[in-house]
Amino acid sequence: MATMMSPPLALRLASNASSPAKPTHDSRDRVTLLYATTRQPSGPVAARRYGEDVSDELRLGVAILSVDERAGAPDLRALPTLSGMRKQPALRLENLDERATLDAGADLDVLSSEAAGFFAGLDDALSASADKDVFVYVHGANNGVYRTAAQAAQYGQFTGRDSVVVAFAWPTVDNYLSYATDVGNAKRSVLAFARLIELLARHTRAEHINIMAHSAGARIVSAALASMGRAADTTEREILRQHLRLGEVYYAAADIEIRTFVRELADYVDLPLRTTLQTNRDDLVLAYLGFRSGHSRAGRPDFNDLNEAEHERLRAWAAASRLDIIDVASERSGDFPTGHAFWYERRWVSSDVLVEFTYHAPPAARGLQETGKDGLRRWAFPPDYEQRAATAVGNLGLR
Repeated sequence: MATMMSPPLALRLASNASSPAKPTHDSRDRVTLLYATTRQPSGPVAARRYGEDVSDELRLGVAILSVDERAGAPDLRALPTLSGMRKQPALRLENLDERATLDAGADLDVLSSEAAGFFAGLDDALSASADKDVFVYVHGANNGVYRTAAQAAQYGQFTGRDSVVVAFAWPTVDNYLSYATDVGNAKRSVLAFARLIELLARHTRAEHINIMAHSAGARIVSAALASMGRAADTTEREILRQHLRLGEVYYAAADIEIRTFVRELADYVDLPLRTTLQTNRDDLVLAYLGFRSGHSRAGRPDFNDLNEAEHERLRAWAAASRLDIIDVASERSGDFPTGHAFWYERRWVSSDVLVEFTYHAPPAARGLQETGKDGLRRWAFPPDYEQRAATAVGNLGLR
């Protein structure tokens, strides 16, 4: 069971807009979530359990979660408008219903009836939704299936707009001492994630495919998108861009070496509408991982790790708004700035995330303030962010 994030500021403000948001639940206390996984399965297909070993197969299914009534308001229809809740409701994973399996070498154009049914169901959900984008969430290390499902599901819930969410559940060991195993499993899941994005592009009507990578999930997303970008030469890139329909690619607390991130980004920086890198100099998890390996992480970068050519690439991408660097250490909505999960734990940050994904809005239009040094453009949360966010949501309006 996992506690839901605090209602984000921007969505509380948006809930006052004239157009009512559609509820994101299938009954009073249930949430439906699509998932894809490279975890080895056990148990019956209609009530799957997934272990910690990696599989070369990609499995697709539907997760059902419920709100624990003992942990706060159970009515999901009320959650987007709640303010100042002292005790947050908790999501409980009720069931995992596996719908289809794709072998590593499967023809992505010729789907089984089960896989075709999965994507048809996703399209049906998009047709009924105000939000025509699909949101793909890739979790970090040391993350069990239940917590992955809860983290992904709450995004859709707090948009209040029936967002269609797919959780990519790669195998991790629920133990901090097994970090090296998780890193290996992330590497083995790269091709499967690339296949998932390709499947979504080929077999859904999503206007955009948005991706959120948290922590070590950045290793999967970055490597997969780089491999897809490298596969297309200069003359094919516009065709690839139109085919993939990548929207926002967001890296939260990215546990990937800064040099690797810059090198791989060069292969796909022109494909999404926008790539966002969240940085936090106070992230103690990334500080420890960088110290232990001797290589700073993209989520807590030491730009001195980059050579001059890499610096210049970063400056050019930031200046052209191909890469937005967000300093979340500037966020002041709560205490304890050392956290590793700001994207859903801190309401200013989660508000900014949701406005970016919902409206495909650049940082200035979301209420952030431009800053930077050494010629590298960055964005920060100003002290009056709440007022700026209110104005931004009003200007952007509901889609």
